Order: sequence, then structure tokens, then C-alpha cells
Amino acid sequence: MKLNETALAELAEAHGTAQIVVTESGHRIYERLFTDEAVDVFAVQKGLVALLFGIAGEQGLVDLDDPINHHLTPGWTELGPSDEASLSVRTLLTMTTGMSDTLGPQGTVNRTWRYNNVAYNYLKKILCLHTGLTLDEVTREWLTGPLGMTSTRWVDRDQILPDGRPLTGLLSTAADLAALAALVLDRGRDLVPAWFIAEMTRPGSDENPAWGLCWWANNRGHFMVPMRDGTRDGPIIPAAPRDLIAARGAGENGLYVVPSLGLTVTRTARPGRATVRGSFERPLWELLCG
Repeated sequence: MKLNETALAELAEAHGTAQIVVTESGHRIYERLFTDEAVDVFAVQKGLVALLFGIAGEQGLVDLDDPINHHLTPGWTELGPSDEASLSVRTLLTMTTGMSDTLGPQGTVNRTWRYNNVAYNYLKKILCLHTGLTLDEVTREWLTGPLGMTSTRWVDRDQILPDGRPLTGLLSTAADLAALAALVLDRGRDLVPAWFIAEMTRPGSDENPAWGLCWWANNRGHFMVPMRDGTRDGPIIPAAPRDLIAARGAGENGLYVVPSLGLTVTRTARPGRATVRGSFERPLWELLCG
């Protein structure tokens, strides 16, 4: 790929980028650091947590279709007993919980797509219960340690979950995320099973087929936007290759993998910089694919 490095640097700086890294065929072809500090990458963390569940499944600790009530004490939601019993690990990963942020009824379990950050955070509790490790420890032992992601760590946020635990954020850098992107591009290598890499980008629901197991796929006919009503036609990033898969967070933090091009792009945003989804992502892919 021939990059217009000047245009890319100008775009990155104008949109409050902290770091951006582009790799092709395993080689770093572009890197720009406006700060070398790790930042909160917001929902990009969901892609990492999904990969942890791929490892947990391979180790026989957790199955994607396990009922959550096999792992957590029944009554952890405000749903009726039968609805709560139908929640599985896959349900939480696909965001089809049919629950509100207070874990009460809001939709149909295993059908209604709603971006539920509260329910998702109970997946972290399950990982810790089955490993006897803290979230930082299991992440470091299974992923960040083997991948050399030395700047990535979990931190507590101010929000408290219904069970009294703090909601956690992930601090990382574009360089660390590039290591994670390379893992996905290589179909998990010897860390994450290849079947899970394929599974995590299959449609997770009819309502939002672009969302799989906490990963986005660019080859679907319609999608839903987190925290917004209704659906939108077309791929999530029209300018990008159709086989792009991604973990995307607020502030347009992003981890993108394009298998057909052997390409990965990782980008972190400076804290406190408000952006509209697509204001950076759209021109980025127009520049890369133009």
C-alpha cells in the first residue's frame, strides 16, 4: 500500500489522535505518536474481552452457550426467572440481552439488540470467578503478556454496577493494539482458537448483523448504532474493504483488520476530545483506499 503520509498525519492531528499505527503484511509502514501515554480506548476493550472468552472456551472453562446462571447466582438481573435462565454467554457478547441498564426487561431476550454496557461487564466477573485471577492478571497471563502489550491495563471507572463492582476501562496504546490486531489477522496463532476468530464476526442477531461477538463486520447489509434508535443500510464503513473487521470505541478509538490486504490499523484518541462517529473513521478509509 502506498500511503500519503502527509495527508494521514494532518488528518490524525486535526482529529485529536493520540497514536496511530498502520501495518501491512506484518510490517509497520506508518506510525505517528502525538503522545506516548496509554489512554482509555473505551469499547475497543470489548474486542479484547471477547478474545479472552475464546481462550476460556478452548480451555474448557466456559462455553459460549452456557447459561449465565450456571456461572452467576440466579437473581442477578431484574428479569423474570425464565427470561434470566435463557441468558447465555453468547447473549451478553451479542448484546441481545433484552435488558435495560438496570438489568430489567427492555425487549426480547436473544432477539432484541441493545448496546448494554452494564450486562456486558458481568462477563469480566465470570472470567475472574473461573480463573481465580483478577481481570488484570487473567488479561496479562492470556493475552497482553504473550503479545508484549506492556502498556495495556484495566482501571476502575466511577460508575458502579448493580452488584457493587466498579465498571472498568481499558488503557492502551496504538502500538499495543497493533499486536492484538496482528493476532486476529493471524487467526489467533497459538493463543486464540481459529474457530473463535471466525465465530466472533458472524452475525450476532437479525437486528444488527454487523455486530458479532463484540466485533464489527463490514460486510453486512445493515447495522445499528450503539445508543441510537433504528437501523442504517449498508456497511458500517462504506469506504473500507468489505472484509474489514473491527473493535471500535467512543472517541473513534479503533482496531481494524483487513485480511484481504494483510492490513491492520490501530488508532487511539486524546482524552476529552469529543467526536462524531465517522468524522475521522470515514476520511481515514477514504485516504487509505482512495
